[in-house]
Amino acid sequence: MACTLDEIKEILLVLNKNIEKMNYKLDILCNNSKLNEEVFSECKKMGSHIDFIESVYDNMKHPLNYLCGTINTISNNSNNKTICNESA
Repeated sequence: MACTLDEIKEILLVLNKNIEKMNYKLDILCNNSKLNEEVFSECKKMGSHIDFIESVYDNMKHPLNYLCGTINTISNNSNNKTICNESA
């Protein structure tokens, strides 16, 4: 499929117009300080929330693992009909 020079020129003009539109939109986004402030403040809030969740998990994982282990031990022993050792 061979294109004539006029067809290529038309395609390039359309592409150039699209690039100009994208550049205009990027300029609006990049120069909007209110948008940037909101994004940064929300990211900071999310970072604080993630830190909080990680600290709660770090504090709770050992007791939860112990509780789960105990429940698993009891449920495994329920097949033998003994939940606790009477002699202890």
